[in-house]
Amino acid sequence: MKKTRLRFMIVPSFLTRRCYVKDRVKVKIVNPDSIFITGLLGESGKKMIRAGIPFYFEKELAETLIKNGVGIKVR
Repeated sequence: MKKTRLRFMIVPSFLTRRCYVKDRVKVKIVNPDSIFITGLLGESGKKMIRAGIPFYFEKELAETLIKNGVGIKVR
């Protein structure tokens, strides 16, 4: 598997210990151009999307992204 080079990233152990997403839904972004318009993710986020990394979103936001064809729900 090819790794994606980032200029920074969150330390995963801190992220999982100190953060959570209420009513989370795992979503893979399938229409990156649409999510970039929202300004929701920066350059590192764009690289992670291109690498196929899914994200957790709150249920309401996830449903909106899925409904608008921006992402798909993943298990």
